[in-house]
Amino acid sequence: MIRRVLHVVTLGVAAVLVASTLLPLVPTEWWAVRLLDFPRLYWAIGLLGAGVGLLLFPSKARWVTGIAGAAVLMALVVNIAILWPYRPNGAGHMEACPADRRLSVLIANVQLGNRNAPGLLDAVRKADPDLFLAMETDAWWDGALDPLRERMPNVLKRITGSYYGIELYSRLPLVDGDIRHLAKRETPAIVAGVTMRTGETIDFIGLHPKPPLPWQSSLGRDAELYAASGILNERVEPGILAGDLNATPWEIAVERMRRLSGLVDPRRGYGYVATWNAGSSWLRWPLDQIFHEGGFETVSIERLDAFGSDHFPYLARLCRRTGASVDPVAPPDEGDVAAANATLAAAGAVERIRLPKDH
Repeated sequence: MIRRVLHVVTLGVAAVLVASTLLPLVPTEWWAVRLLDFPRLYWAIGLLGAGVGLLLFPSKARWVTGIAGAAVLMALVVNIAILWPYRPNGAGHMEACPADRRLSVLIANVQLGNRNAPGLLDAVRKADPDLFLAMETDAWWDGALDPLRERMPNVLKRITGSYYGIELYSRLPLVDGDIRHLAKRETPAIVAGVTMRTGETIDFIGLHPKPPLPWQSSLGRDAELYAASGILNERVEPGILAGDLNATPWEIAVERMRRLSGLVDPRRGYGYVATWNAGSSWLRWPLDQIFHEGGFETVSIERLDAFGSDHFPYLARLCRRTGASVDPVAPPDEGDVAAANATLAAAGAVERIRLPKDH
């Protein structure tokens, strides 16, 4: 009797894990489904355990067990295939870059209500980035971060009094800096040019779309991502898109955004580098992103120490490259453009996407 119960429980767990793996492959904007894309590493681990569990019942309902085993194996392969690009492959990043071509970008969601400013200030000073993007800042955090102006005097910010305050601190000159509400969302985004030490200006976009809520739609978040890709697509200068995107890098919307704008994910080939949840010692996934267009190569990426927020700070050191190189991004097609434009239209956005420029 106990073995029968255990067998049924194992079958039930396997069914839940298989469904959780496959449902996010459906192109839906329902957050309850989109959220299932986040813990893919944990679905894979659970499926491995469920598969081993099914092997303990070889004589119980063989057809049912066999079908369940095949489904578990298929779902495990799906998760491995999705996560495979984010394994450390030993290739590493660039070892050197001329000083005038270096650009370091640090981002941190400070978590509204967290008051450990000294911890964050210490991390920023040690990392000594060229650009620092802070999110979820309120008036208190705005004052607490003011000492950073000594090293990074160029500041662009919008304090909202809510979870969507956003601030960019830069030691490099900012050109045509602007606060925009992409796709007519109430969450402000930073769009600015950054003049590098070479005198060249590159594009920077800082985003913090709304976080997932199971009973809501991901339409607004996806529209912001596509609107940002449209900005980068229209500009000749190489660009960087950074922020707490409330999205994992393997999500459908993020992959489409990357194809539309030619963005490269430094995590690919480097590692999983989870940035949320800093409050958990085991349940974590990468929500904070720093993507760059093909005009850059990655020198290194790093997750810094926790400072009281539920997000870890995330640092990327980049190098402005010269010469031709093939970017590891699949090109967009008309289907990507049509899907992005449909999302933008449904969100009431004025932005539209065209096939991207050549770099």
